[in-house]
Amino acid sequence: MTTSTLPPPRRARGFTLIELVIVLAVLAILATLALPSPAGRITQQRVVETLELIEPFKKNIALHFVANAGEFPKTNIAAGVPEPKKVVGNWLESMEVRDGAMHLTLGQKLGPPVHGQILSVRPVFVQDSPDSPISWVCGYNKVPDGMVAAGANLTNVELGNLPLRCR
Repeated sequence: MTTSTLPPPRRARGFTLIELVIVLAVLAILATLALPSPAGRITQQRVVETLELIEPFKKNIALHFVANAGEFPKTNIAAGVPEPKKVVGNWLESMEVRDGAMHLTLGQKLGPPVHGQILSVRPVFVQDSPDSPISWVCGYNKVPDGMVAAGANLTNVELGNLPLRCR
């Protein structure tokens, strides 16, 4: 009797269930990391709400400019608005007027990346033309050609936390 040596039976090639599950888990983690975080968008919406809160004060500053021969108010009192710590909101800690510019200290319910940071809203005007309307720039927004901004820009909020109109 002869014995032949047969090769061992071949095992079917393919992936095991465990390997497939691991690959799917890695892909799911990578997909989660690739999605944009909603935190920045939420902060932007809260900043917009804060800007709406100070909207009425723009009129006071513009009226002061017209009534005082082209000079912007230097303080909250001169602008006819409450003192800085009395202008508060859900996302606003205080608002200080300096040389016509409103400097908003963000805080209250905002998280650590934005809490305590400043966003400046400044009036822009056509120099030597008191009849021209006053406009406003927010944060890092560029001053239009032919206009100058009053006050300093103290904005130190990261771009990703600002709405488009303040970038």
